[in-house]
Order: sequence, then C-alpha cells, then structure tokens
Amino acid sequence: MTWEIGFVFAVIVVALALFVSDRYRIDQVALGIPVVLLLAGVISPAEAVSGLSNTATVTVAAMLVLGLGLVKTGAISAVARWALTAPLGPPKLRLAVLCLMVALISPVLNNTAVVLVFLPVFLSLAYQEGEPPSRYLMPLSFAAILGGTVTLLGTSTNLVVYGMAEARGLEGLSMFSIAPLGLVYLVVGMIYLFTVGRWLIPNRMGAGDLSGKYQVRQFLAELAVQPGSSAIGQTLGGLKWRERYGVSILGLGRGDRSVWAPGSERRVAEGDILYAQGTPGQLLELGRLEQLSTPARRAKSAIDFISENARLMEIMIGPHCPLAGQTLGGAHFQQRYDATVLAVQRHSVTIRDRLESLTMAVGDLLLVHGPVAALDSLAEEPGYVPLRLVGAPVRDYPRAFVSVAILVTVVVLATTGILPIMPAALLGVALMISTRCVRLDEIYSEMDWMVVFLLAGLLPLGIAMETTGAAEWLVLGLTHTLGQITPIAVIGGFYLITALLTAVMSNTATAVVLTPIALLVAAELGLNPYALLVTVMFGASASFMTPMGYQTNLLIYGPGGYRFTDFLKVGTPLTLLLALVTTFLIPILWPS
Repeated sequence: MTWEIGFVFAVIVVALALFVSDRYRIDQVALGIPVVLLLAGVISPAEAVSGLSNTATVTVAAMLVLGLGLVKTGAISAVARWALTAPLGPPKLRLAVLCLMVALISPVLNNTAVVLVFLPVFLSLAYQEGEPPSRYLMPLSFAAILGGTVTLLGTSTNLVVYGMAEARGLEGLSMFSIAPLGLVYLVVGMIYLFTVGRWLIPNRMGAGDLSGKYQVRQFLAELAVQPGSSAIGQTLGGLKWRERYGVSILGLGRGDRSVWAPGSERRVAEGDILYAQGTPGQLLELGRLEQLSTPARRAKSAIDFISENARLMEIMIGPHCPLAGQTLGGAHFQQRYDATVLAVQRHSVTIRDRLESLTMAVGDLLLVHGPVAALDSLAEEPGYVPLRLVGAPVRDYPRAFVSVAILVTVVVLATTGILPIMPAALLGVALMISTRCVRLDEIYSEMDWMVVFLLAGLLPLGIAMETTGAAEWLVLGLTHTLGQITPIAVIGGFYLITALLTAVMSNTATAVVLTPIALLVAAELGLNPYALLVTVMFGASASFMTPMGYQTNLLIYGPGGYRFTDFLKVGTPLTLLLALVTTFLIPILWPS
C-alpha cells in the first residue's frame, strides 16, 4: 500500500464519520474533500474542480430547475389539491391512489419536492378520516423513493452513477434502461406497504388540536399592568419581552374587549390584561421586573388562541427555508412576519423554552400564532411548509401546462435518443426561463444547491480512488479473501452493503464511493459492469431503515410523530425483500 492509498482511505473514513455524526452540513464536508486531496498532492487542480463540470452534476442541477419550474407554476400543487377532493373511493383506496400518483411523478421530479407538495395533502386526508398521520406519511415517503428508481432522472444517485460510468466509456445506460427492474421494485414495494407494511406502521393518535399537541395551554397566564410599570405607553414590539424574558404576548384585554394576536405596534396602557405565554419562571421574572401582577397560571381552551383575526398554524421548515440554520431572534422572525412561534417540535420532542436562541433545522415543526393575514403570507413564503392546508384562495396557474409540456419534451428527447440526457435537460432549463415558468432569482434562492455542491465535492474523491489505486487495492484484497463467488452472491452482497451505508449517510456519497469499486469488481470477476452499476443505484435508493437515510424520511419524521425504531421495524423487511428482488433479477436483465 502506498501513502497515497492510505491517505485516500483516511479521507474516506473521516468523511464517513463526519457524515454520520451530522455535526457539519454534508455539503460542507464534501467540499472540503477535494481541497484536502489537492493540498496533499493526491489529485491535480483540474481534477479537484472536475465535479463542477461533470455530466452528472450539470444534469442534476438542470433537473432541479425543471422541478422548481413545475412547483412555481403550480402544476404539482394543482394535482395534489385535485387528489384531495376527487372521488377516488374509500380512504384506503384513496391513500393507495395518492401513493401511486406520487410514485408516477417521482421518476421525473426531485423526490423531496414531490413530498413537500403532497405532505399537507396526506395530512389533510388523515385528519379528514380521523386517523393518525403516522399511518399516511411513511407510505408517502417510501412511494416517492420507490418511484425514483424507475428512470435515470428519478434520483440524483442514479445520475451520479450514470455520469461516473459515462466518464469511463460505459454509455449503455439510457433514461428508461432501468425501468423494467424499477417497475418491479415499485410494484413489490407498494404491495408490501399496503399489506405487511400497513400492519407494521405505528398507529399513534395525536392531540385533537394544535394547542393540545404542543401543550401550550399549560404555559398561558394573565398579567395585569400595574401603575408605574415601565411598559405603559410602549409598543409590544418595542418592549422586546420575547428576546429579554422568553415570554410572548398572545393577546391583550382592555376593558370588556380582548384582542388576540395584537400587532407589534399596539401600545400598552395601565390596567391592560396581557395574555402571556412562557414557563412559570419566565413569567414570574417578567412580572417582578416590569411591575406586572403576579402571573396566575390558567389553562386556556384552544378557542382562546383563535378569533376572527387570529389563529394557530403548524408549519415545517423545508430544505430551502431562510430560517434553517438561524435562530428566531437572529432572523427577527416575530418582527418580520408579525407572528409568534409558541413552540417547536424536533424529532417528536416539544421545545418551549429559549426559543429565541434555538437554531432551527430542516424538518422542525413550528406552532405559530398570529393574525390571519400574516399567517397566510407566511404560508406563501418559500421554504415554509404549512402542514394543514390553509384557507388561501385557489389561484389560477396559467403557465402550469407550459411547464408540464417542457418536462414532457425533455423526457421524450432523452428517451428517443434525439438528444442525450444532459443537453435535453439544459434545453428544458432554457425553455423554463424563457417562458417565465421560473425566474432566475427563484433559481438562485430556492433551488437545492446543496445537492449540486455535494456532487462537486464528492466526485473528485472517486477520481482519487482510481488514480491512486485505492479502489483496485481494496478490490484485490476482497477477491483474494473471498475467493471465487457466484455473480448472485456478489450482487446481493453489493446491494446490502450499499443499503447499509445509505442508511447512515448520504446516498450520493455512497454511490460515489462504491461505483469505482463496483466497476473494478466486475472487471476482476468477469461480470457485466452494468449489473453492479445498477445494483449500486438501487441499493443507494433503499433508504427505508432510518429517518436520516433520505431527506423525504426526515421531512415526515416530525409530522408523523415517528420514532427511530419505526423506520427500522417497517424499513428493514422492505429492504431485505427488495434485496431478494434485485439479486435475482439483475443477473437476468444484465447477464454476464
């Protein structure tokens, strides 16, 4: 073993540890990899930046723009809203039809975008039927993952493997060449979800109302403004009690009149009754220092939070939310949106204390209280996902048909071979922009750039594994240890290794690490290289066993009230079942 090989393996081990620890953003870690390899002299400057111009990276970026165009024109939302009210039969049949719709959209759109659009629809369906969301959301995520395996455009993982193979002269994969296996994969997975999986999915009833779900009623008190209080004459916004004490003012009583969700510009007068939310300690401190009457804890019913002008709303922080990675105080959330976050749920744990200094993360659920108009505006902000469909009017989307026609054109061009996948996708981007289906500023602000930079950072690692001989060294060691094994055993083993790795780290990183190894194993054992390439594609998409295995799982984790063990219980049998399917079908579809 040379020092270069040892260094590459050390980089891989450290990167894997950082991916699993989740202490740093995965794209941050990925972008550090080519820098370290370049400084060590393992790769050249051109190789260090080659990920930015790789076919897979460009194609993924283009497909993300096409998906954004469909979302911004309302094409996907129109389908989702139609599905909620369409006569699709009894609840179980409606759920199955909705999952099938998701699975049919996922082959040509980013899975995360599909799940974000359909998430409120599945939740609304659960509430309509009086069933817990946990019964509806796991099928949503898994259906999107399964549907993404039908085409090369279905997931960024497929495009990564395709791009790495094409760079090595293997051009035998077309857009629908994996469709026969993908369709079987999808059918088997859907049958499992609505038979054995349906029985394994947890049945956890949530609270009947949002205030009960977050238990905010236990922390609501009345504060009377005493003579001489420093608050008299000041605006609620100017007092900054949320920042100073962690206490939110949800309402104000003056005489016989009560106002819920008073604006930040409303001034406090002597004798006002302030309806404050906070912990007992915070309320006592506020009352003592601001000359307010001693708080008397008083349980309030949900109607106290809702009036003609105010209401509660539950929102989720999506992948492109400007609040992700920031605190409520740092983002000036209350001042910016004229709404108050009462509580946060993270991995089914409710947080009510020190919310102003809590760093928000993708997947967090926020219980927000404020004026109706403010909450409707918040629901329209990019990155914020309302988990119950709000009463905003259904708008016309005149460019929805145009965006769908552009996507269909891209698929037809790539499928028929008139244009390769990347030029077809770039043509689609140009058409989306020129027809104003999506604006450039929306691309800059709302596209999932993390995936692009993740690829840009990881692809040079694959180059380093090959140029240093690290991949060959590992393959020779494995084949020497294992001896001659059957193609079925190799495919089955590769699938399980890939599925296990993708359960604890990025599926893209898994594909980048294992693709060069798969090609060398195929050459060493005389196997069809496409057999192992497809094995890596499908194994890296088998993200069913953990919530962090795929971003769609992370998005449903909080709204569904799931626990980590729920994914193990439902996802492990599905992973093993699909391992059997791929292990026996791949040698038939791609014989050696």
